[in-house]
Amino acid sequence: MRIMFILVGLSVTCCLINFGYLMANGESTEQALSFTIVLLVASIPLAIEIVTTTTLAIGSKNLVKHGAIVAKLSAIEDLAGMSILCSDKTGTLTLNQMVLQDDTPIYCPGETQESVLVYAALAAKWHEPPRDALDRLTLGSVNFELLKNYEQTDFMPFDPTVKRTEGTL
Repeated sequence: MRIMFILVGLSVTCCLINFGYLMANGESTEQALSFTIVLLVASIPLAIEIVTTTTLAIGSKNLVKHGAIVAKLSAIEDLAGMSILCSDKTGTLTLNQMVLQDDTPIYCPGETQESVLVYAALAAKWHEPPRDALDRLTLGSVNFELLKNYEQTDFMPFDPTVKRTEGTL
């Protein structure tokens, strides 16, 4: 425990020296303080959790100003990890009903809307009644004749950690 206090003290001392040096060389207080805090966080691993939580809390406060409802700080982190957020104004969120577009963008050569629906149905439990709006849409739109040659041996329901549903055939 004593070694930790020595290392933290040494880190803080080095950071204060760095802050003084930056201020003496004409850096703005904001820039010098920003760089010093980054240096301090990098030198003390225990500070990373505090800084992350504080940053998420500040981000949460800013999102609330824009009308967002933030239930958990971890939701902000999950949102930051998204590449694509699909949303529309056709009742998906309010009525819990979705519809397929006539023109579905397909990013793999040789695939069609029908083949994508087959893949989506294979990742669901197509032999059981739909459990949610996405299953209702998928299983309500797929041609079940194309699923006859498949047998599902295992199923993993939606897992928010890996952000997918899996069906083993």
